[in-house]
Amino acid sequence: MTVDTARANGWLLRPVEGDPAARLFCLPYLGAGASMYHRWPRRIGEVEVCLLQPPGRENRLLEPAHQAYEPFAEDLLAAVEPLLDRPYALFAHCNSVFAAYVVALRLAAAGHRPRRFFASSMVAPDQVPFGSLLDVPADRLPEVVADLMRARGTEPSPEIVELAMEAVESDLRAYRDFGGAAPAPMPCPVTVLSWRDDRTVPPSLTTGWTRFGQDRAVSLDGDHWAFLDPSPALLRIIAEDLAG
Repeated sequence: MTVDTARANGWLLRPVEGDPAARLFCLPYLGAGASMYHRWPRRIGEVEVCLLQPPGRENRLLEPAHQAYEPFAEDLLAAVEPLLDRPYALFAHCNSVFAAYVVALRLAAAGHRPRRFFASSMVAPDQVPFGSLLDVPADRLPEVVADLMRARGTEPSPEIVELAMEAVESDLRAYRDFGGAAPAPMPCPVTVLSWRDDRTVPPSLTTGWTRFGQDRAVSLDGDHWAFLDPSPALLRIIAEDLAG
């Protein structure tokens, strides 16, 4: 498999470029597509930022979304394995952290140990189920999805919300079915990011990552959505921890 094949499979929103020292794979959160990272730079120093596009979203809207994390991890590995020829890390925010956690374990088991795992604004894997989204009635879910889109700077139409619902419902099913994990060190160091004004996942709720190999925890200025427009402080942390 070549890098071009990975691009053709749709898992990368944009093609890889040049010969970076390392790669950072960014996963979108609940029902969202990779374009949510459009304010992120293409590179952070010598690190290439690779935006992962799961099925069922944006340019992959007609493909069925995954409904469980294990097949998600298997398909992702098959697509991006050619890009794991150099140090790499995973970045995920909120509910996508658990999908990334399963991905990290699967990639490490295949001989591709991540250099670093960035967990932003989420409790540790042994604290599930967690999150008010799990309790949202079905008839109110489109309203919540619309609010999530507004947080990304998009004013959603009813048609756009309807198109997003399949991926959202699939993500929620995978989220509900994730059984969590007993405390154990991950196959790579963990950087835990929290946001001082985050009311969805306050910094005090992220301390459980010490049971999973956390070796750095940073609380940054901003609310739950601050990562969408990455501050110099966030980019500096990523560069430092990937160089370590």
